[in-house]
Amino acid sequence: MRSILALFGILWGTLTVILLLALGNGFYVASQKDMMELADGTFFIRPAVTSKNFQGFPKGRKVKVKASFVMDLRRAISAIQLASPISVQSTNMSHLGKQTNAQAYGVSEDFSEMRKIKLMQGSRFINLLDTKDAARVVVLGDKLKTTLFQNAQALGQTIRIDNVPFIVIGIIQKSSKSVYSFYENNAIVPYTTAIALWGNNDIPYFIVHPASIDNLPQVEADIRSYLAQKLHFDKTDPSALRVFNTTKMFRFFTWFFFGIQLFLGICGALTLGVGSLGVANIMFLIVTERTKEIGLRKAIGARTWDILAQVLLEALMLVGAGGVLGFVLAWFIVTILQWITLPEWLGVPTLSMTVFIVTITILAVLGLLAGYFPARRAAKMDPVDALNFK
Repeated sequence: MRSILALFGILWGTLTVILLLALGNGFYVASQKDMMELADGTFFIRPAVTSKNFQGFPKGRKVKVKASFVMDLRRAISAIQLASPISVQSTNMSHLGKQTNAQAYGVSEDFSEMRKIKLMQGSRFINLLDTKDAARVVVLGDKLKTTLFQNAQALGQTIRIDNVPFIVIGIIQKSSKSVYSFYENNAIVPYTTAIALWGNNDIPYFIVHPASIDNLPQVEADIRSYLAQKLHFDKTDPSALRVFNTTKMFRFFTWFFFGIQLFLGICGALTLGVGSLGVANIMFLIVTERTKEIGLRKAIGARTWDILAQVLLEALMLVGAGGVLGFVLAWFIVTILQWITLPEWLGVPTLSMTVFIVTITILAVLGLLAGYFPARRAAKMDPVDALNFK
């Protein structure tokens, strides 16, 4: 009964380690996939306030960027492949008596590719011709479309934005990923159209995408240098432009998710450690019960190593049996979880080679520790004292 209980402790610990690592691995893969979609070297840049005096201009000036400056970046800096200003306007949108307040974002035709926007079938995004002609076309978020049209067809229909007619050319797909849900209640129009309707206002931020991610620091330096020359601020002033590089975000999240996996592995290992304590207690008890037997064996010539190996082997067999049962049960549960529809953010639990190696390593170390101290106690027994033990 004691052995069965110790076996169950090892089984439960093994099961916990494998399941936690499998779930952590699935979560890591799913999250990494999402991050890879965005961490492509794109720069998010927000004009801010200068912190240095420059050529007679005092510090504390607000940096004002126009949409045309952003579009000029692509022509001025060969390393930049895509660029888009982003203007934001709070508007009233209506269709056949249904009204709502929503934000209209003025962007270029490059915006969709940089932000990985996915559209519903039959939709299209703003194109170069729309931008050149300042066309009154609009792409709606899925929730905004539902608010204005319910279940009716929206593509090709006309809505009014601040009482100006716009033709709906696209609907953004609904997404469970929070990074894309930002667009679900908003509308997107060409930035030139936004300027024509609401004026050539300073843009709150813009995004650019380099042709290669091999030399991102140089690209950032070129952007700062170009805009510093146009807007008269020190190019070394870090406060003038707030630059966020998505690859830095990816590196951060890579270590963050690794930390989560490590934490889950440690939690499982601690559970397995509790089971190994049970094995160690069983082995100490076995050694005590076999004191006379061990004394007799040593008296007729058994070496210290023989006694040590016997106790260690028994402990490892107990841990190994519990581990095998734990592996089988974990595989069965993970297989069931792979068939069940889990939340998209959780990913699909997977049993990788890393999971097996980590679990086997933990089992081996704990098995040796659980058996070594009882085995050492047995091996050091004096034959005379052991034979006289009562």
